[in-house]
Amino acid sequence: MRQRQKILVVDDEAPFRVAMRRLLEKTYTVVEAETGSSALQLAQKEEPDLILLDIALPDANGLELLPQLKELRPSPTVVMITAYEQIKDVVLAIKSGAFDYLVKPVDIDEFELTIQHALEHAGLKNEVDRLRQEVQRLQKVDRLIGKNSQFLEAQVLAIKSAKSRDAGVLIQGESGVGKELFARLIHAESPRAAYPFVALNCAAFSAEIIESELFGYEKGAFTGARSEGKQGLLEVADGGTLFLDEVVDLHPEIQAKLLRVLEEKEFFPLGGTRKRHVDIRIVSASNQDLWKLTEAGRFRKDLFFRLATIRIDLPSLRQRPEDILPLAQYFLEEFNDKYGKRFRNLSSEAQQLLLTHTWPGNVRELRNTLERVVLLENDTNVLGRHLRFLHEQEEKEAQSAASTWSLDLPEEGMSLEEIEKKIILQAYEKCDRNKSKTARFLRMPRHILIYRLKKHDIDG
Repeated sequence: MRQRQKILVVDDEAPFRVAMRRLLEKTYTVVEAETGSSALQLAQKEEPDLILLDIALPDANGLELLPQLKELRPSPTVVMITAYEQIKDVVLAIKSGAFDYLVKPVDIDEFELTIQHALEHAGLKNEVDRLRQEVQRLQKVDRLIGKNSQFLEAQVLAIKSAKSRDAGVLIQGESGVGKELFARLIHAESPRAAYPFVALNCAAFSAEIIESELFGYEKGAFTGARSEGKQGLLEVADGGTLFLDEVVDLHPEIQAKLLRVLEEKEFFPLGGTRKRHVDIRIVSASNQDLWKLTEAGRFRKDLFFRLATIRIDLPSLRQRPEDILPLAQYFLEEFNDKYGKRFRNLSSEAQQLLLTHTWPGNVRELRNTLERVVLLENDTNVLGRHLRFLHEQEEKEAQSAASTWSLDLPEEGMSLEEIEKKIILQAYEKCDRNKSKTARFLRMPRHILIYRLKKHDIDG
């Protein structure tokens, strides 16, 4: 049976407290206090979800009592009760953390609506606090918020895998699901936690740059190299963890070199003749099924088995709808602190929009959405109109998906090589001649795209 929410009524007028009790006790547990000192004691003992706090108390000013109540853990939601002549104090109360205010004599309809909204806010905030405390206790990472069973299983597996110093961990999931956060969790919980965590996105650079970033180089190793040479990320991460994001985009030659590092724990920098010894653990990630790509010949099997001793699959945000609102509330609080705003809640329309959006960009997209709202808007609640851009974005994507794509073939025919060139050129232009974007658009490794661009004499 669900526990009834608790409301503390703080007011020195007994008739007002009696009236409040009669209105509330059928649905909620009600406790009463007539002074500021008794209110503090009851709040600590009873841990109410909501406090109705009169500004004018015989032994204290409600505005002075409010910060003390907000410092309690768990922190209660507070609604101020004021007389008409004290309206000027309401602004100060809201700035001090009050959720809302009621004016005596209280309008019943307004009262019931305010109580409902305040308790919804309290319930969601308590859930966020509970999840955060649970995650911090178990994982020491306060950004992994969620109660979805698949997501929690992935966290348990990550923590178990962290106990090994060397076992390779492969994290798979769509872009934006939090693969790097999981990699950082594994590092933080591992025996290597005192050493560096170094991350490299293998899809962001050419094969040449990736090689020099990983292995470093000696001075004069190639044209444009630094005169003093450069230490590679393998050495920077020595003793710690190297995180390779989008590992499938590693060029085959680099895959072979990386395999030797894992087997022999040593390598040569570019242009170097002296071996460098390293002791690292590699955690890798992919937004595709790496085993299927391996079977298709797009990734080395021997390297796959080295990297994927343990495989962790992260669910998309679409697969964990129960986590959307707690995450949104968490990000709301994060960006309130960052931008000095006071957004307190999500309206029912805003909640519905968040729950029905498909979130192709997953948690990253949700975070960016809340940052945009907090940065650009100045209300105290997130409203439906603040999120209208999500609906407009989905309509554009639907229209784009509905439009048919065709290739005009000449009557006299053309070779398959010419068709391939035309498709690659169109994709290249569509992606603003960005090689990484084009490779993702065509669903091929970046190094293969570069090879085909050169083959067809398409260069940017």
